[in-house]
Amino acid sequence: MKLYIEPPEDEQIRPGEIHLHIRFRPANMLGILLVVLMHALLLYYLLHLKTHKKEGDTESPQSPIVLMFDAPKAATAARAEPKKAQSKPVLSKPVSQPKRITPLIAEAATPLPPPDSTAPQGMDMSSMLNAARERRRMQEENAAQENQQAQQGSRGLSPQEVAEANVKRSMQQANGRQGTNGVFQIISKSTRTASFSFRGWNPGNANNSWRQVIEVDAGLGGDVDLAIIRRMIELIRTHYKGDFNWESQRLGRVINLSARPQDSAELERFMMKEFFGS
Repeated sequence: MKLYIEPPEDEQIRPGEIHLHIRFRPANMLGILLVVLMHALLLYYLLHLKTHKKEGDTESPQSPIVLMFDAPKAATAARAEPKKAQSKPVLSKPVSQPKRITPLIAEAATPLPPPDSTAPQGMDMSSMLNAARERRRMQEENAAQENQQAQQGSRGLSPQEVAEANVKRSMQQANGRQGTNGVFQIISKSTRTASFSFRGWNPGNANNSWRQVIEVDAGLGGDVDLAIIRRMIELIRTHYKGDFNWESQRLGRVINLSARPQDSAELERFMMKEFFGS
């Protein structure tokens, strides 16, 4: 192949024009066609390979997968997914939980245990120690009476023995041995109102016990402490009209007090010191 820039002798060229003349020899035409064909095949192969790689990339397992859900379907799938992920539950010994019982405060309470059980901590009129001492005395007296009756046999009591028994019974009632024992306990107290409980029992019958919850309202500007003490004294007078025994935790001994109306001021002062230290 030859490239000629100069025009042939018989060709006329105008000013500013350039004629390019290419001449091919027939012997080189076949090589040129082969070269052009090889380049065309190479170009086709490269283009086809690039297209194949692009199509293969969309099928790669490492490419991200995007799922589109509607709002209701997405919520259903979110709720259903934890069920699939739940593992097999591990069986364990159930732990029993204590039931919470709300106590109801009422005048007629459920039967309480006998007074020889542990008494609640609080200020009391006659403590459990005094009650045990009274029961022991009653048992000794009953045993003595049974022995006396066994010795007498079928013989009836003489008038003197009847009189002695009546005097002894009167002395026991005066000493409060056949009266009522009980425990006072302040449950709550505010600036105006308060509540306290009284757990009482009969020394002659330990199973005969009861519990009262009493509400106190001192009124506007009233002394709630004094109102509590006066309500307690009212309750004491329903069981005792005269003298009664009070086991003082403050003094550590049993005190003989009077429930008579004329002794109210002295009784109020004593109980104020017992319960409130004033």
